[in-house]
Amino acid sequence: MSHEASVVTADTFMTEVVEASARVPVLVDFWAPWCGPCKQLMPVLDRLAQEYGGRFRLAKVNTDEQQELAQQLGIRSLPTVVLFKDRTSVDHFMGVVPEAQIRQMLDKHLPTKSDGPLERAQALKASGDFAGARTLIEAALATDPQNIIYLTELAELHALDGDLEGAHSELARLQGIEPNHPSVKRLAALLNFSDVVAAHPDVRSLRERVAANEGDLDLRHALAVHQLLGGDVEPALQTWLDMLRQHRNYKDDLARRSLLQAFELIGDADPIVGRTRKEMARLLF
Repeated sequence: MSHEASVVTADTFMTEVVEASARVPVLVDFWAPWCGPCKQLMPVLDRLAQEYGGRFRLAKVNTDEQQELAQQLGIRSLPTVVLFKDRTSVDHFMGVVPEAQIRQMLDKHLPTKSDGPLERAQALKASGDFAGARTLIEAALATDPQNIIYLTELAELHALDGDLEGAHSELARLQGIEPNHPSVKRLAALLNFSDVVAAHPDVRSLRERVAANEGDLDLRHALAVHQLLGGDVEPALQTWLDMLRQHRNYKDDLARRSLLQAFELIGDADPIVGRTRKEMARLLF
């Protein structure tokens, strides 16, 4: 599932909001094209939907087009934002309110992060129980079959279990649906690196060969991939920065592409990404 808001009409309100809220809370934004404060609020709600990663769905109702629905629901001023959960409205606010207040409302009603199937599956994955993680994700997909985050997680579990081919074909399918979704880009990076590991599975002999052939960029790249996936991030990034500095055009900009894919895996929240991006910019420009 994408975290982009769905446009809801009187015809779809029952299924997309009321019924859907039995599975996952739905935040409904009642707005109109002429309403300035509505336009101010929208990007905040969009960002929260992305950040909360599927813990709620965002729906939008254009009250100019859906006047009867707005009247039935007693919407008197715009913007009005209503949270539905378990088939009923549980909270709301009117006007543009501080982001912290919206978060407070969401956190009061949403399942906590650790409750989610994704978080439980990721904990099992970290402990090496790929089969258990897969069972959880498959169960979650049974109720939410279009959820992009679950689909990419399942593909990653296939890769970890050795089915790289299956993971790659699922990646190609997902890239056809949502190529710019952060989870799809992260999966692409992971599979790209997994292919390198599959080609150089023995990390000990790889270390020895790199020590003996400092100038072999292929081997240094493969070792950096092993380090990155093993959580030893800094030396991996350093290797690619060195390659960028000294061998900029090697294999169609391999070092630059590897750094960008590493950032997808590490995530912008980690300060090492910001530091490395700056260093990279100095080398490139």
